[in-house]
Amino acid sequence: MATSLDIWAVGISIVIGGQYFSWNGGLEAGTLSYGIAIALVGLAYLCLAFSMAEMTSMMPFAGGAYGLGRCTLGFFMGFLLGICEILEYIAYVSCSVVVLGQMLVAEWPALAKVQPLLWFVIYVIAGLALSCERFFWLWNRLLALVSLGLVLSFCIGSMTYIDLHQHGQVDFNTLGGPAAYLKAFPQAAWFFVGIESLNTLTSSTINPKTTIPRGQVACMVTLLVTSIWVYVVAIFLPPGMPSLATELAPLNRGFTRIFNISDSAATMLAVPATFATAQGFMLAYSHIIMAMAGSKLLPTPCAARHPTLHTPLHALLAGSVLSFALCFVVSTWSLGTLVFNVGMFFGYMSYTAQCLGYIFLKRRHKSMTREFTSPVGVPGAIFAITVWLINLFSIIGFQGDLHVAFGVAMSIILLCSIYYHRFVKFRQSFSDEEQKLMLFVHIGKVVLAT
Repeated sequence: MATSLDIWAVGISIVIGGQYFSWNGGLEAGTLSYGIAIALVGLAYLCLAFSMAEMTSMMPFAGGAYGLGRCTLGFFMGFLLGICEILEYIAYVSCSVVVLGQMLVAEWPALAKVQPLLWFVIYVIAGLALSCERFFWLWNRLLALVSLGLVLSFCIGSMTYIDLHQHGQVDFNTLGGPAAYLKAFPQAAWFFVGIESLNTLTSSTINPKTTIPRGQVACMVTLLVTSIWVYVVAIFLPPGMPSLATELAPLNRGFTRIFNISDSAATMLAVPATFATAQGFMLAYSHIIMAMAGSKLLPTPCAARHPTLHTPLHALLAGSVLSFALCFVVSTWSLGTLVFNVGMFFGYMSYTAQCLGYIFLKRRHKSMTREFTSPVGVPGAIFAITVWLINLFSIIGFQGDLHVAFGVAMSIILLCSIYYHRFVKFRQSFSDEEQKLMLFVHIGKVVLAT
């Protein structure tokens, strides 16, 4: 069973890969503008982590947003939120696996012809690691330490190479005006997305009411420090902007100097963190799929655990098949940004619902015992909701994609709505875990409504 250290390590391994790659696309809005976006999004994720830590200390539920959503927003919205969270993680895994494949091809160009095989091998290795919990926790600690250690090596080792007075860099502080700023806003999530998934690990931890909050908050603070450090060091490393905004691996300009290696070799240093990110999100979506299947919101075979290993292999397989198929979409039509935006659209909807759920519990169930209390309370949740709504507004209207991301997201929601009303509505139930943890909230809601 996992300890607080393991929860911290899972959070590091899930999130820190996003500090190695892809975040730099937001620099198209300018270094100062994007820096402000990172600060706002980082604070919003911190408030979200505080809120979720408090909720977990009250009622640790492995199903993610859908359980609380069913209590506070109704059964239909709870179902949609669960689907949104699953699709967010599936999309993020696909993006990470494709990027990992590109990194390997950069070092060994001959692999370009067999990229789908590379993706398949990545899924198999991650699946094998996740299939045995005892091995996974040790393996994940190693990945977290290596990934974090390399980030710290970049930050510390690059300090001697930064140039605070590079000629012409002030011209790149702000670019493109408010429209470019709003377009870049969602990209800041690369630094932090995934911290919320730690709450899906309650069934794998010792005393989750204390283990999860400690690990989650410690992890979020760690990631805030590294994100600021990585960003500041990266933008001041020569040659600076504008080339930094388009590089596959933005940390390479530090690694090549520190270790005196080629750019392709430096790219390989991002492989452990990128793999860990994909593996961590696979763990998260397998737990949510299993929990929703236990409530008959998804096909019930996905609720089964392996009889010997006690891991959700059916749920892991189902989510991974969808994610693997999505890799072809991302790679063939170069739709990485679109898939990321669709995934984050679902993510921001889920975050907003969880903050609303926190406010509901804070106001309606004040007497419940809490092992952890958010230091920012309801105002922090309201601030986070504001940031999530700005990001949703950005994805809907400022991505320059003719609203395709929004259209795709709405189409998926429509299909899921039809599935719910046709197949789920009249057969859904409460899983054993939901009955133990959530039923009193449902009852309380009914009592308050009468």
